[in-house]
Amino acid sequence: MLVSHRRWRLRSLRRGTTTVRAVAGSGSDRASTAPGRPPRRAQTWLFSLALVVLVLGTAAGVVLARARAVEAVEDRARRAASSAAALLEIDVRQVAAGLGGAAAVVGPDGELDVEVFRSFASDPLSGEEVRQLALIDVVTADERAELEDRIGADITVLDDRGRLVPAPSTPVHHPVLSVQPDVAEGAAVGFDFGADPTRRAVLEAAQRTRAAAVGGVVDVPGEVGPVVAVVRPLLDGDDEVRGFVATGIPVSRLQESIRTAAVSGAPIALVDGQALITGDELRDPEEATVADVDVPSGSWQVLVGPGSGPDLALAWLVAAGGLVAILAMAALVIVTERHQRRLGGANALLATNEERSRAVQVVAGRLARALSGSDVAAALVDHLPAAVDARSAVVATMDRAGRLAVIEREPDGEQGGEEGEDEGRAVETRLLPVPVVGSVVEGTLARREPAWLSSPLGWKGDEVATELAGDGQALAVLPLLAEDVSGVLAVSYPRLHIFGDDEQALLQTVGVLAARALARGRRYDAEHETAVAFQRAALPDALPAVAGATVAARYRPATHGATVGGDWYDALLLDGDRVLLVVGDVVGHGMVAAAAMGRLRTAFQTIVRFTADPGLILQAINQQVLTIPDAFCTTVVCVVLDLGTGELVWSRAGHPPPLVVGAGGRELLDEPCLPPLGVAADAVAPVHRRMLATGDVVVLYTDGLVERRTESLDQGFRRLGAVAEELIDLDPEELSDALVEALVPAEEQTDDLAVLVVRFEGRSSGGC
Repeated sequence: MLVSHRRWRLRSLRRGTTTVRAVAGSGSDRASTAPGRPPRRAQTWLFSLALVVLVLGTAAGVVLARARAVEAVEDRARRAASSAAALLEIDVRQVAAGLGGAAAVVGPDGELDVEVFRSFASDPLSGEEVRQLALIDVVTADERAELEDRIGADITVLDDRGRLVPAPSTPVHHPVLSVQPDVAEGAAVGFDFGADPTRRAVLEAAQRTRAAAVGGVVDVPGEVGPVVAVVRPLLDGDDEVRGFVATGIPVSRLQESIRTAAVSGAPIALVDGQALITGDELRDPEEATVADVDVPSGSWQVLVGPGSGPDLALAWLVAAGGLVAILAMAALVIVTERHQRRLGGANALLATNEERSRAVQVVAGRLARALSGSDVAAALVDHLPAAVDARSAVVATMDRAGRLAVIEREPDGEQGGEEGEDEGRAVETRLLPVPVVGSVVEGTLARREPAWLSSPLGWKGDEVATELAGDGQALAVLPLLAEDVSGVLAVSYPRLHIFGDDEQALLQTVGVLAARALARGRRYDAEHETAVAFQRAALPDALPAVAGATVAARYRPATHGATVGGDWYDALLLDGDRVLLVVGDVVGHGMVAAAAMGRLRTAFQTIVRFTADPGLILQAINQQVLTIPDAFCTTVVCVVLDLGTGELVWSRAGHPPPLVVGAGGRELLDEPCLPPLGVAADAVAPVHRRMLATGDVVVLYTDGLVERRTESLDQGFRRLGAVAEELIDLDPEELSDALVEALVPAEEQTDDLAVLVVRFEGRSSGGC
């Protein structure tokens, strides 16, 4: 409309000028020299000068507008590339982490154990990150025939028609031993994984780096389509590569990740070096915005090409209109000033969005590091509001009864503090007292789309939205849908708020990451609770009553940042005069370590029926430990106390030494010992003896009580001795609690711990 109006004025001016010239030509020279008007030549000069000034000013405005438009396009491309790279890094890390526990597939003899692989594969395959796993052997041409006999299948490759045919002889083959879940008719068993150059390259990278490697695109027949190979090497006891575990990330999934962050109208592509993995073909890759993707032994990049360029037609029309008359100068000045103000506002908005993007990336990092569902909720509730200039963030999930449960922090905490400040405050869950039916939340979950409510009018009469908004004046409700998670992330703003396109895209990205993190957190919570329950069930319900001594024990699992471990303790009456005390620690965490702990405890209970000598007990266990899955390198201390004489007989295998505290001071019984179980199967266990005085206290414990990342183990032993000596007058029950609380505050605990305390009282003290 502005351009059309100026053209109309141009025509009017031209008609007026023509009329004046006609009157001048009729013989009256006064028309050109009217009072108060400069001579024609001077007027023309001033008009021309004004036009020149106007042209120069308009041209400068056009150049500035173009530069700003180009800068805005490039900035959007940079943000899109960075967001896509962050999503891709999270995808690849999740898949690589899912293969982390595959080391157990290599047996003590260095051979690959297919049954252990199938057991291991059931865990990573339970999530959505890994859909299929393959176990890959490494055989030479001389070993080929033996392997084919063992697996009952030929080593095969695909021919030009996609058929499986016997593989030609090569110096080294990489046959597949097992695929989980099973491929129809077992066709994958024997397939030479390394025959294809792309697969062979990723195998060589994993072998060279001794770590997970990501390769190029490989076509997989069937519904899966092309995938990107991810391979983790399997190392034997000599740190040599014995085989590999491989999976594939569907290219469709990578494409979904980059599309989530893509800018509308701009081509986006994921490349490995010069090879396109997925996305759009870019006409001129050198003009694209590039973001590196941090993947294992890879060189991925996200390329975002320029979209539709800035439309300069209007600017040129404005410039053409400004050339026709000096009278348009005033209007042009006004328009230019308004344009500058708007441009300043746009620049401020771009700066704000850039700051928000950086802050949201911090929140995304916290979500990636969060383990439990509570950690995920805490990361959002504590840090998302500050990142997006909001009042509050609320995470709410639907329970099985269809009620909405709100996850929130306990009160009296500061929002958005430094990392670690909020760890002391618990995350609570409360059920909303109002029904979800007919609410904004129900509509959001049904449509699977966010709701952008710029004012309270958007949720008037909606009690659920009112609860989620609190005192806020604007509300964004984002669906959280992933696996068994169904809920919303509600972000409340203190004032009326208009949600721009960039802000909506930013919040939706956070919603996608939050849903995935909550699903992962729920799996972690379920596995952690199961392992803790199993471990507690495997520990003794009660310690035996001992005449002549008082025995107490404590076990406390890690409370944050780790799964349960294999710590255990036991106390057994050998006869009327002696009691056996055992404390041990299985390497590793989770159900595998807890199961190994239970088998070792049973083995001890069986062996003590035949001998009461701690050295012989440890030697018997040491010879049998290789038959107990995942028990290798377990540490243990075994003590026998004669209740009549006070003689303490002990032996240990790689375990922290016992501590004796009494009236004469404290002594750490750091005598020679066996290495951890299984390391030297035929070694003789040293046995040591010491007499206890009445009232002496013996403390057995696992490394979780004394180990700290910031200090040596000797410092931990000294700290334990000092605390135990100071608290020696407490009875064993109180002393065991006091030791745990004084040495390992719950908020600082990162590993499981077990403590067993016995006070020798002698027969004269009576007893049960």
